[in-house]
Amino acid sequence: EKTSSIKVKDNLDNLCDGLEQNIKQIDIKCYRAKEERAKMIEELNLTSDVSTDYEND
Repeated sequence: EKTSSIKVKDNLDNLCDGLEQNIKQIDIKCYRAKEERAKMIEELNLTSDVSTDYEND
C-alpha cells in the first residue's frame, strides 16, 4: 500500500510538472501573439489613413 501511494504521488507530481510546462508554453505563445498583434497594428496605422485607429475595435 505504501508503494502504491508513493506511485500516486509521483504520478501527480509528474502531472503537475507537465501542466506547469504547458502553462509556460501557453504564456509564451500568448506573449508572442500580443507582440505580433501590436506589430501588425503599428504597421496598419503607418500604412493606412491616419484617421483609422485599429487599436480601438
